[in-house]
Amino acid sequence: MARSGKLLWWIVPLFAVAVIAQTRSPIHLDHANSLVVTEEGGVICRELRGDVKMTKDSLTMTCDHALHYPDSGRVVFLRNVEVRDPHRILLADKITYDELSEVIEAGGHVRVYQGDTLSVTSRRARYYQQLSQGHLFDDVRINERSRRLVLIGQIGYLDHVRQYGRVTGNPVMTEGDSTFRIVTRVTGDTVEYFGEEKRVRVAGNVTIVRDSLVATGQVLDYFTDERMAVLLGSPEAVRGENHTRGDTMKLFFDNEQLSRVEMIGQALATSPADSSFPEPLNRMEGQRMTLWITDGVITEALVEGTAIATYYIRDQDKKRGMNVTSGDRLLIFFADRQMSRIRVEGGTQGTYTPQRLTAVPANNDIKR
Repeated sequence: MARSGKLLWWIVPLFAVAVIAQTRSPIHLDHANSLVVTEEGGVICRELRGDVKMTKDSLTMTCDHALHYPDSGRVVFLRNVEVRDPHRILLADKITYDELSEVIEAGGHVRVYQGDTLSVTSRRARYYQQLSQGHLFDDVRINERSRRLVLIGQIGYLDHVRQYGRVTGNPVMTEGDSTFRIVTRVTGDTVEYFGEEKRVRVAGNVTIVRDSLVATGQVLDYFTDERMAVLLGSPEAVRGENHTRGDTMKLFFDNEQLSRVEMIGQALATSPADSSFPEPLNRMEGQRMTLWITDGVITEALVEGTAIATYYIRDQDKKRGMNVTSGDRLLIFFADRQMSRIRVEGGTQGTYTPQRLTAVPANNDIKR
């Protein structure tokens, strides 16, 4: 009796699976110019040619040539293949559809279109749950046209319902301007797109290239509507001869131009005192730093929290000495790419060293 009870536990799930399989609607042939039925080795094949149209629930599948194996529930669609559901279209050179698993295997020139906002291309794809989720392979390109974002890689995944995308395999994210000219290029180990949050995340060995700015870090969150990026993991930005770094870096863009940089935690900015020589370096450092940028040039800087500014004085290209100014807050103004004025708040200290007593620090002394 106990053994019968154990068998019953196996029979009930199997019976439930059989019922589910029977309740699924079969694939239906709507049209074909010709139909030929063959049998080889006990396998029945229905060969369809010319304006083939088949439907399965909300899916509509059309092609020029199809092979239907009714016993296994497998259908192979060939030439000019198109699969539609109410929300998107899948095009490919060849598609294999499994009625039991409802998995779509696409090969050749794979393209997926969702309205006017999203398009996808790859060499191979595997879609599940009609056309709601898909894995993409080889030369993957996800194009979010409304925000002019493109995700490129060798392996991709898309959840159309959640508006989520991911690419790996030398992934690249690009952003275009109003004319779709590429203005931002980001590389890393993984690129993810969160459509509902209007956010792109790039993780692992991140490099951002925008105009003359090159920034590096480990994790980037780019908020497309806010035109703001947050860079973590020893972030550093280089623009010409200007270097900035901190624990957290925020980049703000206005009219497709970098307008402000914020560094939080051990913030440091350096630039050569003389444009013709790499040393000495003017320095600004503190716990928080904000740089305002116009046409690619720093115009103002606010340094907060044990703020220190070290700058070398030049008068008509003559070296006059070095000034070190510290305070709780330093507001620094620039003219002709040089410090022109400093306003100090709280704990003001300053020292001036004449040129004859100024020694250029070694390279190890200018790094944290």
